[in-house]
This record gives sequence, structure tokens and C-alpha cells, in this order.
Amino acid sequence: MIYEIRVDGRIDPSQLADYATVTAWHQEAGTVLTCGIVDASALTGMIAVIADLGLTVRDVHQVSAGSSETPSSGSSPEVAQ
Repeated sequence: MIYEIRVDGRIDPSQLADYATVTAWHQEAGTVLTCGIVDASALTGMIAVIADLGLTVRDVHQVSAGSSETPSSGSSPEVAQ
């Protein structure tokens, strides 16, 4: 499943590479992470890791696996695998 997680602040996707394939889009208000996550417990773990990094999670929602939507930030994503 693909999830989009919005957080306050900037995060380097390599900090989350042990937990999922992550793409980070940096915006003025924070970072949008697009993550491939296998199940609900992995999602819960990812949110806990983000909180442990001192960031506030603002929004989490599932994105359809075939979606080509990307945040309109005008910047290139950073990817960690």
C-alpha cells in the first residue's frame, strides 16, 4: 500500500529507509513523504519513528497504488530505498 504522510519540518528520507521505500517532497510548510508500507503495523511503526525524530505528523492517508499524484512543490523528490 502507498501512503502519503505530511509532517512539520524537513526530514531526510534516508532516516526512514530501514522501514519503507520513501520519497520526500519538501515544501514551505513541511515535508510530504510518499511511502510503500506493507500493513497497518508497519504504518504505526513509521509514524512512531517520525515522532521519535521530533517531527509532528499532520496528515496520513492511503494513496491508490496506481496514482501518479505528486505534491505540487516545484521541487524534485529525495528518494531512499
